[in-house]
Amino acid sequence: MDYRHNINGLLKHLLLFCLSGLLAIECVAERPSVGLVLAGGGARGAAHIGVLKYLEANNIPVDIVTGTSMGAIVGGLYAAGYRADEIESLMLDMDWEAALIDDVPRQKRSLQRRIREDRFSIAGSPGYDDGELKIPSGAIQGQNVILALQRLTQPVAHIEDFDALPRRFRAVATDIVTGEMVVLERGDLALALRASMGVPAIFAPIELDGRLLVDGGITNNLPIDLAKEMGADIVIAVDITSPMLTREALGNLLTITDQLTRLLVVNNTQAQQAMLSPQDVLIVPELDAVSAVSFDAAANAIEAGYRAIEGKADALASLKLASLPLVELPHEVQQGRLIDDVRLKNNSSLSDAVLLAQINTTTGEAFSQEQLERDVNRIHGLGHFELVSYQISKNNDQSIVEIAAEQKSWGTNFLHFGFNLESEFKHDSRFSFLLGYSRQAISDLGGEWLTTLHLGDEPAFQTEIYWPLLTDGKVFGFASAGVFDQALYDYEDGVRTTVYALRQATAMVGLGYEYTTKWQSRLGIRRSSGQAVAVSGLMRREEPDFSEFSLEWSFGFDTRDDIDFPSHGSIVEASWSHFFDRAGGQTEFDQWRIHAGRYFERGRHNLGVNLHLGSTSGDPSIASEFRVGGYGLITGLSAQALRGGAMGVLSAVYYQRYDALPILDGLIGLTLDYGGAWESRASVQADTAVGSVGAFIGADTPLGTLQLGFAIAEEGKQNYYARIGRVF
Repeated sequence: MDYRHNINGLLKHLLLFCLSGLLAIECVAERPSVGLVLAGGGARGAAHIGVLKYLEANNIPVDIVTGTSMGAIVGGLYAAGYRADEIESLMLDMDWEAALIDDVPRQKRSLQRRIREDRFSIAGSPGYDDGELKIPSGAIQGQNVILALQRLTQPVAHIEDFDALPRRFRAVATDIVTGEMVVLERGDLALALRASMGVPAIFAPIELDGRLLVDGGITNNLPIDLAKEMGADIVIAVDITSPMLTREALGNLLTITDQLTRLLVVNNTQAQQAMLSPQDVLIVPELDAVSAVSFDAAANAIEAGYRAIEGKADALASLKLASLPLVELPHEVQQGRLIDDVRLKNNSSLSDAVLLAQINTTTGEAFSQEQLERDVNRIHGLGHFELVSYQISKNNDQSIVEIAAEQKSWGTNFLHFGFNLESEFKHDSRFSFLLGYSRQAISDLGGEWLTTLHLGDEPAFQTEIYWPLLTDGKVFGFASAGVFDQALYDYEDGVRTTVYALRQATAMVGLGYEYTTKWQSRLGIRRSSGQAVAVSGLMRREEPDFSEFSLEWSFGFDTRDDIDFPSHGSIVEASWSHFFDRAGGQTEFDQWRIHAGRYFERGRHNLGVNLHLGSTSGDPSIASEFRVGGYGLITGLSAQALRGGAMGVLSAVYYQRYDALPILDGLIGLTLDYGGAWESRASVQADTAVGSVGAFIGADTPLGTLQLGFAIAEEGKQNYYARIGRVF
């Protein structure tokens, strides 16, 4: 009897459990489908995060997400399974300035590329081919943006159908060729988000499925219609569209152009708002103090979004659940999975072998996100590519990594520009303009040909070739030839007495080895000849024509993050030359020089310490003498105030960056130097060394670094100076 009773009780409980499950299923089925629509608006899009935080805090479910531009990014991450607080942390912690810079940091570029680029102080190198000037299709190509998006969407990289994401998702882009709206519903989520946010002229278009795509805000900035087409019963639309500019603000070409874009966006947004039904909810955060580029105001925008949706609490009350269904990032991530295949899509003139030599992600090894990004950065650091990205896919349960490299759309031949103006107020100024023309990828291993023309007080012409001999670029040949004019000075008791015009022709050929992007060594032979002609001054010394033939070895190590005012990193430059008295050489002597420097950073405070040493055994020509004086080489002395066959200078520079200027980054700093130049190493004496202390202010400008300063040396010597650009 008890046995039957127990069985009957068990059956009753089982029946009640089944009925409760059916009732729960019926309740879920009867719950209206909620669609969240997030508009584009740049940094104003942080307000969307405040909306998400309110929805989660009040157990309001979201089944469908559609978005445009920044709305697509926030919405795409939410659809992928990120929580609101996680997206908030990502937004607030993101280094937006670094993300919007295309290039890899200086220290991660190839050393050969840095040697070329460091000569030119003006950023930007337009293409030039067949007499036609070519420029990029956008100020930002989006290299670091796409890497950041791929890193964030890596947990769902294996999902190609956006309906299969934890929340169904659509992004909107615009076909810049046809002007049509493009709905992105499958593929690589990161690429879809990048396409949706591509503001024309700011971001370069991105090609997906044969279509050239830009920001979706031009055609549909608030895609309410998509959410309804996907089956949303109730739409929560968040409009952060930038308002039209007032008449008073329309004062120049840039604001007029901006107004035209706003007009397109506002018109299509209003058309979408007209599709809202009475049960739908429109949220418009107050973002008057937040512009589309005010990423530093993200916290304020998030708060504004939360306040705005709080004002709609009554309209949203019916959507609240007792608890939200658990939605998480899919944890079928690639990290740690074995890689079955690594593929390369190389759209450039370079051999596949050159790119493959930069890739350490290999078949049969565990996948590493960090390693893959290092591979991508190494390829991009070669300097030939507009965009280098990757995709992770699955095919028949195989994990496939594909790296795609797109050659610069503005060509392989480029113009480069440099500028230099130096003035010591008690002497004449020196001005130079540098024009460079480079032909890159002249061989499938990445050969380059660079020709430079110096215009100004010290004219020069030089052409040089860099020719890799192996696919990894480690072994290379080089050759150069040029003619140069250089001003040399003689002083007597600190007073400039004579100015010489050193005119020389030189040619060099050799081999080099690049150990890594940090280290390089070269060995070559150089032939040079010329004369020094006194062009002004009363105390003129006779300088014979000179002819030199030398064997030269050089070594370079460079990890500095900037060429002008580094925040961190080291520099070591060493060279040794043996000058022969045969094969056209007139005298035989040896010469070596070393420059070692280290830079330290603590917040805004920066300290650099540099040591310069040089020595000559023999009698060098006027062209081979060491010259000391000027900024960094005893700043309190005039340029080239000391000369001789031996030199040594220990210098320190402290500088702090500040934001006092409205557009430019400012600098303020101190200099400290000690050293000198002597006739020979045997004549070096500490009591003849010179000390110097000084101060300066400066700023980073489009022409290069601007610096105004003064320094005081021993015996009351003073040097007031101004410099802008970069010494070539």
